[in-house]
Amino acid sequence: MTMKGLILQLCILTGTLFTTSAQQVKKIKMADTVDASTKLYSLSTLWKETSYNFVWFDKQPKLNWDSVYQSYIPKVLKAANVFELNRVLTKFLEELKDGHTAVWTNQGFWDEIDQPPLSMVRFEGKLLVLKLDFKLKEKVPIKSEILKINGREAQEFLENDSWLGFKETEVKLVYKKPAGDIDSVTLKRNLNTLHKQGGFSYFPVALNTAAPKFKHSVLPEKISLIQINTFADPAVVDSFKQVLPQLKQAKALIIDLRNNGGGNSDYALEIAKFITDQPYLVGPSWKTRIHHAANKAWGSFNKLSSKSENYAFKEYIEMDAWESHHGDTVIANLTEDRLNKPVILLTSKNTYSAAEDFLIYLLKSKNIVRIGQASAGSSGQPLRIQLPLGMTARICAKRDALPDGKDYIGKGILPNIEIPEKPLFSSLSEDVELKSAIDYLLKKR
Repeated sequence: MTMKGLILQLCILTGTLFTTSAQQVKKIKMADTVDASTKLYSLSTLWKETSYNFVWFDKQPKLNWDSVYQSYIPKVLKAANVFELNRVLTKFLEELKDGHTAVWTNQGFWDEIDQPPLSMVRFEGKLLVLKLDFKLKEKVPIKSEILKINGREAQEFLENDSWLGFKETEVKLVYKKPAGDIDSVTLKRNLNTLHKQGGFSYFPVALNTAAPKFKHSVLPEKISLIQINTFADPAVVDSFKQVLPQLKQAKALIIDLRNNGGGNSDYALEIAKFITDQPYLVGPSWKTRIHHAANKAWGSFNKLSSKSENYAFKEYIEMDAWESHHGDTVIANLTEDRLNKPVILLTSKNTYSAAEDFLIYLLKSKNIVRIGQASAGSSGQPLRIQLPLGMTARICAKRDALPDGKDYIGKGILPNIEIPEKPLFSSLSEDVELKSAIDYLLKKR
C-alpha cells in the first residue's frame, strides 16, 4: 500500500475525508446531508454481507431477509443526514436480533450525539424509569411510567425515532408517578456532557458503577475475590499474574464475571490455564457458512432439471452449506503453576462472549462451580465491515457451540447453582450471589 493510500484509509477509519481540491481534512459531521447513492450503497453492503456471512438466520425462521432489505430502502432514502442514516442502518441490523451483529458508533458520533440522563426499562408492559440524574430523583420518581415523548406515545416514538439526538436538544416527557398523578419534565440530551463536567451520578447507584477492569480483594476465611469485567484488555492477564502469589496463599477463589462483556478469548484462556484442575482445556466448537460459486452454479441447473426437492448442491443454492470445526484442545499450565484450589465463578445475563468462552474452557474442571444466572448466550466472531462516512459494522460470521456441539446461543451457559436474578426495582442491597458463593465454600470445608 502506498503512503497516500495508507493516509486515506486512516482518515476514513477516524471519520475524516480529504477534500481533494484544497487537500484539507474535512471532518464528517452528523448533520451533513448524504446523497442517495451513498445511502443505498451503505444499506446494500450490509444486506449483501449478512446474506453471505450471518450465521443465525435459523433463529428467526419467519424472517425474510430480502423483504426486510426492500422495506428499508425507502427508510434509508428518507434519512436527512449522517446521524439519521446511522440510526436506520442500526435498526436494519437489529432486525437480526444478535448481540454480535451491529453498527458501531465511533468517537466522532459521540462528539455530537448524546442522550438524556434518564434510562427506561420495559416492565410488565410499561416503560418505567429505571435510573436518572441524581438531581432529578425528586421530580421524576423511580418506577414512573413514561407516557409520551415529545408529544407522541412513548412506544410509537421509540419504534420510529431515537432516544439519541444532537447534543443539548430537548426531550419532553409526560409521565405518571407511582402514586398516580401525571406530570411532565423537559430534559436535555447532555448525559456525556454531564459526565465530562464531573460530579454526575445516577440514582439509584448501580453496584457496578465505574467498575474496574480487574480488582482483587481478600474476604474473611482467606477467600480471595477477583472481579474481571472485561477480556478486551491484555492488562487483565498481567493483573492476574501479579496477584498469583496472594491467590496461592488463599484457601479458595471467587471470580466475579457478572459484568464481563467479553473481548479476546485468548486472554480468557490464559487465566483459565491457571485455575483448572485438568491437564487439558477444550474450547467451543464452531462452524461457518461456505459460499462456493461453482457448486452454486451446478446446483442452479440441478434445481431446474431435478424432479426431486433433494437435488445435488441444493445447500449452496439455499446458502446453507457449512464448514465445521471441533473445539481447540489446549494444554493447561504445569500443575505447580496452577492454583490447585476450589474456584467459584459468578455469572449473570451480562456475562458475554469471551467470558462465555472462559466458562466453556472450564466446563470439565472438577474444582470449579458456577453460581448465579445463565450467561448471555451471545458469542461468535464478527466480520468487520467498513461503511462510508467513517461508519463500521460487524456481522457474526462464526457460529459457536459447546464442545459437544450443543447450542447455547440465546440460552446461555447454565450455572451449577442457580440464584434467581434480583427483581427489578428491588431495594435489597445484599449481594446474594457472592454470599451464596462464600457459604458454599465454607460448607465444603
